[in-house]
Amino acid sequence: MAKSGGGRRSLFLAAAAVPLLAAAGAWADTPAASDTTTSVSDVVVTATRQSQAISKVPESVSAFTAAKLEVLNVKTFADLAKYTPGVTFDEDRHDVYIRGIDSQAGSGTTGIYIDDTPIQVRALGLNANNTLPEVFDLQRVEVLRGPQGTLFGAGSEGGTVRYITTQPSLTSFSANAHAEVAFTQDGSPSYEIGAAAGGPIIDDKIGFRISAWDRHDGGWVDRTNGGDVGGTEKDANYVDTYVLRAAFTLAPTSNLTITPSVNYENRDQHNHDEYWVSTSNPGAGDYNSGTPELMGDSDHFVLPAIKIEWDAGPVNLISNTSYYARREEVNGYSGTLYNLSYFQHFTSNTDPDPYDDGTNVIPGDPANPVDPQFDTPVGCGATPPVASKPGCVIGNLLTAKGLNLQGFGPYQSVNIITNTQDDVTQEFRVQSANPESRLTWTAGLFFAYNSQRSIEEIRDPQLPALTEYLWGENMLTAWGENLLPNGDDYINNTGAHDQQVALFGDATYKILDQLKLNVGLRYAWTHFDYKNLNDGAQDLLDDGGVPATAHGSKSETPFTPKVSLIYQVTHDDMVYATYSEGYRIGGATPPLPIPACGSTPFPTSYNSDTLDNYEIGSKDSFFGRKLYVAGSVFYDQWHNIQQAIYVPECGIQYTTNVGSAVSKGFDLEGDWKLTSSFDVNLSLGYTDAAYTADAVDPNTGAELAAKGDVLDVAPWTVSLGAQYDFTLMNHDGFVRADYEYNSRRTRPVPEEDPRTTYYDPGLVPDPATNLVGMRAGMTFDKFDLALYVDNLLDSQPQLDLQHQDGSTALYEATTFRPRTVGLSMDYKF
Repeated sequence: MAKSGGGRRSLFLAAAAVPLLAAAGAWADTPAASDTTTSVSDVVVTATRQSQAISKVPESVSAFTAAKLEVLNVKTFADLAKYTPGVTFDEDRHDVYIRGIDSQAGSGTTGIYIDDTPIQVRALGLNANNTLPEVFDLQRVEVLRGPQGTLFGAGSEGGTVRYITTQPSLTSFSANAHAEVAFTQDGSPSYEIGAAAGGPIIDDKIGFRISAWDRHDGGWVDRTNGGDVGGTEKDANYVDTYVLRAAFTLAPTSNLTITPSVNYENRDQHNHDEYWVSTSNPGAGDYNSGTPELMGDSDHFVLPAIKIEWDAGPVNLISNTSYYARREEVNGYSGTLYNLSYFQHFTSNTDPDPYDDGTNVIPGDPANPVDPQFDTPVGCGATPPVASKPGCVIGNLLTAKGLNLQGFGPYQSVNIITNTQDDVTQEFRVQSANPESRLTWTAGLFFAYNSQRSIEEIRDPQLPALTEYLWGENMLTAWGENLLPNGDDYINNTGAHDQQVALFGDATYKILDQLKLNVGLRYAWTHFDYKNLNDGAQDLLDDGGVPATAHGSKSETPFTPKVSLIYQVTHDDMVYATYSEGYRIGGATPPLPIPACGSTPFPTSYNSDTLDNYEIGSKDSFFGRKLYVAGSVFYDQWHNIQQAIYVPECGIQYTTNVGSAVSKGFDLEGDWKLTSSFDVNLSLGYTDAAYTADAVDPNTGAELAAKGDVLDVAPWTVSLGAQYDFTLMNHDGFVRADYEYNSRRTRPVPEEDPRTTYYDPGLVPDPATNLVGMRAGMTFDKFDLALYVDNLLDSQPQLDLQHQDGSTALYEATTFRPRTVGLSMDYKF
């Protein structure tokens, strides 16, 4: 029997782990007695590519089953991140930060998988957004913190998110239908409907699983443009999503299964969630966006795959073949605001009365009132990319309320960014079949050929008339080129290929009954190449209207090892220590135009960046397994970071390696079944991620970050939930409350630090946030009914503050969805 008393405590603190390793031989490997009605359930995960109870996995892993996703009312990964320590989600770019590791340049830092297929995107241009699958009819979601390069390859530098779909059953039938309606304060209603069913067609031989789901998220940010451009549209930031999935499992023999499947998802966001700070009143539920054009995001993908599993006795063989085809069309930035800001550089503001209204207003001065009208330009005539003449005045275009130029009328241009992915992956794995053997192992071969394209366009049919208005010249004289046939004044088209072949292996050897050694390695051959085309009147790369083209490539052979020491102190207590490496594949970047960007020879390729991860953790159960605690302490060194560098002279970015950072902290998760009816959950994370030295671009001398500047994550995150289960009139029911807290950053990110080149005094850290939700439900036979309230206290923090550039007072921000009350209904049979 296991010893009792004060010595048997959670080992999630590093200080406790080392002495326990020395004394652990005194503990017996006998399971503690537990009451199955009050013990915490142990989720089975495949984080190591083999099925294993999460309490036995020597990694920092969070797992969310379908039942847990339902009771937490999780709809998207943004919801999931609130309950996961060490994880931050950027809703604008669909970026997942794990332990602060994230970059807007190069390959992804977080691996995103649907079953065994990686779907993350490489940043070829602006707004390289990931697709994140919806959570309907999932078996579970796994979040793996720390580098996962051995088993999940490049792009899993900071960690991995895995969406595990529900598989067909060959033995039993199950189905469920779901409907929901919700009402957002000062916004539009939301609703969803979905159904899933599966089971045997021929017992033990053929099974199926099909599902369909449709959701409308009502908007709550109005699109208002002062009546000048685009009109007014209430609750314009609504989202429509639908998902279809079908899978079949064929079992021609008792030890062979073949599962073809197809996933389809379509997500269409009508307008963005950003609101204009100057024209909104969050306290009154009044959110307005004056951006002239729609800022939409239309994203869809299809993923056919076939998985083959063969139980060959002592080993299992697995093959997964997939093709991921995705297309996204997003209005990444306002073409109107960008163009007006850009054109303003080629005019002067020397008129003492720029608005012809009898006042000496200084354009862009926030201390003076904003005049919605513009002065008629005088003395114009210089070619825009060359110089501006004194006396050519248009005022500060970006402080306008109406974007209605006096004497010209309304002006609007549209930015369109198209991202496509066509990814082919093939993985073969062979792994040991007996989990109780002294040596368990997995070995495999991975192949991927990914074709990706990024097309950035500014569609500006009014530019010829605006050019005459501002400079008194025609398009050919002013810009050297007319508009392209489709109305573009700029296009940047980059097509690229990522090719990877990798050998990997992972083995765990039982040195003693309680002591195990885990070793993993992955060796890869990677190749990246691209072709780029620039054209249009605003293109600074072309010459006399001839499109500019460029190409480049990069090949590497990365090696990522991992080693862990695991000690099973008792049946319910495990400690582990891990060293692992992560990496991102390098790449190439188009050259910059020397006449516009300066004579500096900018780099045309960039290398991999790497992460060294040191981690100590433990997983423990107490009180007859009524309390489960998992935690880890980590120290990550991020080297040679891939970063996008902005060149102000020409407004173009390139990618290079510069800077290093350290991320350190801990994560802790706990689940306590206080009684058979009352359960308490806690997740707690602390992340201190900062640059370890000044990051200076060797090509421009720009200081990108100063020593001590932090990566953009909240240091402290807390999620606390409590659920009470009851029986009323022979019907089961529950009441649940959840609280989430993110702390405020106390140190600046580079853009907030006056020591850096791109310091912007208008930017401030997000405030600390508090979010409360409640949910209550009852079961009537096979019918579940639940009432919920999200953002119960109607919290309205100003988040993600940004503006077009440092010279304008036009600020945009986001916030939480206002208080939302909903009713959900499920029928299971």
